[in-house]
Amino acid sequence: MRRLILLYFLVSVAGNLCAQSASVFIIEGRLTDAVTGEPVQYASIGIEGTSVGTSSNTDGYFSLRVPASYRTKNVTLKISCVGYDNEVVKNPPEKLDIQMNQSKTMLKDVVVFGRDLSPQGIVKRAFSNINKNYYTKPFVYQTFYRHYCKDDSVYGRLIEAAADVYKRKGYKVQQPFPGWKDEVRVNQLRRSYDNTKVSSGHVPIALYSIMGVDPVGYQVRSSSSSVLGFFNRYEVSSLRKNLNRYEFTLDGITEYDGEQVFVINYRLRTDSVQLSTGIPWRNKQSGTLHITTKSYAIVKSDFTRLSTVDTVHTFSIFKKINGKYFLYHSLKDGRNLYSREKFIHNFHLELITTDIVTKNIKSFKGKEPGREELLSIQYDSTFWNNYNILKATPLEESIVADLEKAQPLKDQFTDYLAFERERYFSGKEDEEKFNKFLESARGHRPVYIDVWASWCGPCLREMPASMDLIDKYKSRVAFVYLSIDDDIEAWRKALKKFNLERPFLANHFRIGSASDAAKLFDIESIPRYILVDKKGNFVNLDAPRPSDPSIVEELNRLLAEEIGK
Repeated sequence: MRRLILLYFLVSVAGNLCAQSASVFIIEGRLTDAVTGEPVQYASIGIEGTSVGTSSNTDGYFSLRVPASYRTKNVTLKISCVGYDNEVVKNPPEKLDIQMNQSKTMLKDVVVFGRDLSPQGIVKRAFSNINKNYYTKPFVYQTFYRHYCKDDSVYGRLIEAAADVYKRKGYKVQQPFPGWKDEVRVNQLRRSYDNTKVSSGHVPIALYSIMGVDPVGYQVRSSSSSVLGFFNRYEVSSLRKNLNRYEFTLDGITEYDGEQVFVINYRLRTDSVQLSTGIPWRNKQSGTLHITTKSYAIVKSDFTRLSTVDTVHTFSIFKKINGKYFLYHSLKDGRNLYSREKFIHNFHLELITTDIVTKNIKSFKGKEPGREELLSIQYDSTFWNNYNILKATPLEESIVADLEKAQPLKDQFTDYLAFERERYFSGKEDEEKFNKFLESARGHRPVYIDVWASWCGPCLREMPASMDLIDKYKSRVAFVYLSIDDDIEAWRKALKKFNLERPFLANHFRIGSASDAAKLFDIESIPRYILVDKKGNFVNLDAPRPSDPSIVEELNRLLAEEIGK
């Protein structure tokens, strides 16, 4: 077996266990198939009668921290996995090597349905029975979040977090998107530097994206809104609203956690859609649902979407605790093709439930945090050293080597915060985005750059005329607003006060007064306007103001030159 470097991903089993590592004992082990010897992946491992648990990784390994007080009790470790018989170990030792037996599977040819039941009917009934099978009162998921990315074969980003998800309505209401009724809170996180080619466009954290793969908690509201994945920001399932657009087949019956389970495959009947441009959009969708034969509860969901430019695969696994099902493990893998730059960006998201709080809940409010909010969370190495350890997917030696090309990971975790704060608040990050924007606009359209600041009266007086130019030229000319504000809050207030943000039409970057761009353009006074032609040439470094009629002539000339060619 090739050598693997095991990274321990740290999460909470219970909030009061993180203070002292002596307050827990660790059970570690590996799960393998009794016949094939292959690892048993994503099995549920937990202390029976509690919500404390973990999951096996892709190599079958697991690590579970248990309150030390449990040693005085008759602890029972229960292991469940779809397609396998349950394994129960009383008073388990600290090291385990368990061989799991596959469940007997009933073939689809042997299954007989009643008149009113079919594979599609089973799925429909499963959605109808959500309130019966899942917890419908407020509760909190304590979770571990993992996210890493690579460009082609080179890994360039890693982020880990301990986060709480407060489901105010439980599973009583299916939400059209994450955050509609849920609250989230990031308690701790640690990050490597982002060395991917899409770093400037990366969301700081993608909690909503991984939350959205839960088909029990989230379903789109409209049947017309998102059979096409690219109109669905978080890849929320549209299955419930679009049953008739899918073809369902029964693959057989297996077992999960001692119950018989239907294995139902489905696929989108039409795998391409004609867009208004006349270009066919490839959109192949397929998946598998595991649904209990008695209560019609969805216990596992797999989904794959293949489109013209990207691929997404997701799965969610549920676990029964005290008679109700809860989300236990979610995963989302994807790849995006950047044809112009000729590379493929790959991402991996994972969310693992480590504990569930249903009593004495302290409610809180919170949305998916933005960059500034995450920069306010101080990295705490002591927290990570003493927090509950979850042995997640082992990262291969190549991943660690890629991430550590510039600096050891432990040092990146320590230095990242100061580095990112300096980039973000000084304007360096926006300057990088501005440079990449100019590069992306080259060959497509001319660019009109407005250099301004919130404290500049003449700049602000030009803004109404500038907005008129945007309305006149819209997608034919790219409008960029470069602020040399050093005060980020003053810049934001000006954007809001003067209604300067025009989604998809105006591009705002705050580069600060000491930026390289300010030096390059020799910005000694503002307002200042710069014209760039379609080829990326700076054709006028002191262009007319928006209120000057001659700017219309210059823009028309640039557009006419392109038409003439």
